[in-house]
Amino acid sequence: MSGSFSVSRRISDIPTFPFRTFNELQQAAKDQNISVGVDPLAAAEWSEKHAGSIKRLAVSSLSILLIILAMASVITAVWLKNYWLLAAAPVMAGAFYFSHPASTYHKWVTVGGAAGLAVFIDLLLNGLVTAAILVAYADLTFAAVRAAGFVTDSGFRKHLLANESDFVAAYLARECNVRDNKSKKVYCAR
Repeated sequence: MSGSFSVSRRISDIPTFPFRTFNELQQAAKDQNISVGVDPLAAAEWSEKHAGSIKRLAVSSLSILLIILAMASVITAVWLKNYWLLAAAPVMAGAFYFSHPASTYHKWVTVGGAAGLAVFIDLLLNGLVTAAILVAYADLTFAAVRAAGFVTDSGFRKHLLANESDFVAAYLARECNVRDNKSKKVYCAR
């Protein structure tokens, strides 16, 4: 945890927190009455240090895949003399930036990512192969970023729900929050 909070290590020490005990928090999460949101950067940092080797390998493999795809687009563009394929790297960079799951527009990006497959097929069927390839690069980037985020976020969230002192430290450092799924109210450290 990046926060340096040593004062409070128990849920009961957090003022205005909706639960008196960590067990209550865990039960509410188990019953899906609440959701624990995590900061993606904190989750990635935690995952790098504490996740199992298979999970770290999966996240690293997704990153390497994106690098290989970008290099392949440049090589293919030069080999086929189809220089529009050089746009794949900026398209991937844009997709990478907008794929961030914690962004304020993540729902629209998710819709765009899902619609990308339909756009890819439509472009391909209409003979616009280069445009279809660029859309595929964007969609693959989107999928890789979201998959890596899912692996790191879920691991961090699971850890926080199993360890009270780490949950409190992350909460106070604003690395996580709690959302009441019924009222939609979000509780976070001030």
